[in-house]
Parts: sequence; structure tokens; C-alpha cells
Amino acid sequence: MVSTSALAPTRGAQCVSSGLGHHFVSPKKSRDKKKSQTHVELPGAQAKRRQLLARMQQLMKPEHKQTKVHAVDAVETISDTSQTDALAEIPDPDFEIPSEPSSDILAQESHIKRRILPDKATDSLYSSWKTLIPFLVEPHLKYSARTLATALEITPEVISACATRLCPQKRTTIACLFFDRFTSIDVLSCRCSMLPQVLLHHGLFPTAPSQPRMAVSVELLSFYRALFERSCDAINALASALKTHYSRRGFIMADARVSNS
Repeated sequence: MVSTSALAPTRGAQCVSSGLGHHFVSPKKSRDKKKSQTHVELPGAQAKRRQLLARMQQLMKPEHKQTKVHAVDAVETISDTSQTDALAEIPDPDFEIPSEPSSDILAQESHIKRRILPDKATDSLYSSWKTLIPFLVEPHLKYSARTLATALEITPEVISACATRLCPQKRTTIACLFFDRFTSIDVLSCRCSMLPQVLLHHGLFPTAPSQPRMAVSVELLSFYRALFERSCDAINALASALKTHYSRRGFIMADARVSNS
């Protein structure tokens, strides 16, 4: 253990400065004179400068005839044109001359008209959703209040929302997409509860305003909305991810052209 008397002379020999101390900077490196003092002349710069000075002197002389100015302009135009033609004659290896389009392609392009406004089918679909949405507000609010802060229940295979149970009901099979699976559910609709209202009463949103054949879980749509607010996501990415997730869990979707044999 070092005594205090042995450290005293060493500490006293150290340089101490008051305030913020001394500011030390890195030493400057000597530059190479060949790199820093070499003047580079651009080719053609002096000729361009002399041409501009001559042009300026001609413009500053009012007694100069206009014909001479036109003559100089004509000479400069001819020289510029000759230089441009000479450069144009040099072939470019990376440039490919585009082939002329055929007459059939030109005829098709002339007949095709770009649509800038919604067509009749789009207007009809928008009008159908606009008419249906007000009838879905109340079922959605009731479902949200019923499932708030509670675990989600498994949707039964047959669902209905008729209050009287006396109305003549119509059975429709709907393909329903959930977080972990997709399944077919029979929906019983009647005069007091339309098909979209029955679906939304059980937490399913239809994919079409009239005669839907598929419905998506409201919780799945809420999750997609929260994901979209936090990341640059797209509906195509969600569809592909759901297909992969369903396939890994053993739920493989096939259309009518695929048989089980």
C-alpha cells in the first residue's frame, strides 16, 4: 500500500489549470504540394472564354451593323449544328432503337379509353353499402359492448338473431374467416334480422352488401386496423399471411375445381 507522503511530490508535479481547462486540437497534417497546387485546365475553356468576350464586345458596340451580328449568329449556328451532327453520327453501344409498334397495337390503343370516373358497377356497389351501413351500426355497438373485456366465445355452426323465433327463416351458408381457422356457418335470416345484421350480431362482417358468401371476424378486422396504423401494411399481405397461417394449422382452402380424391 502506497503511503500519502510518496504520492505528494507526484501530485504536486502535475499541471493544473483552472476553469474548463486547456483545449487541445489535433495537429494539422502537411499536405502534398503536388495534389494541392496543381492547376487543371479544362479542355476548351479558354476558347469558350474568348468566344464570349468577342461576343460581348460586339454587343457593346452600337455602331456595329446588324447584318454582321446576323452573320456571326449564322456562323455560330452552323458550327453548333455541325458539331451536333458529328456527335449524332457516333454510335452508342448501349442505345437500342425502339421498334415501331404494329398497326394492331396502335388500333387497340386508339380504341381503349381510360376511365377517370367510377363506372356503373362501382356506383351501384357504393350505393348498396351506403344504404346498408346505417342498419349495421346498432348490432355492431351491441356486440362491442357485449364482448368488451371478455374472452371471445366460439361461434356456433348455426347462428340467428331473431327475437320472436316465429318469423320464417332463410338458411344461408357463409364461409367465415377467424384468427385461427376458417369454417362454414349456417346463418338464419328473417324479416326482423337481415343476413348482414345476423352476421354482425355474432361478430362477423360481410364481404358484400347483398347476398354475401364470405364474412370476416370483427376482431380480425380490428387487429388489421391496428396493424395498419403502426406499419405500412396492405390487404394483399394480410390475405397471403392468413392463407399461410391457415395452411400451417391444417386448414387448406380449395375451390370447386379441387376434389378430395
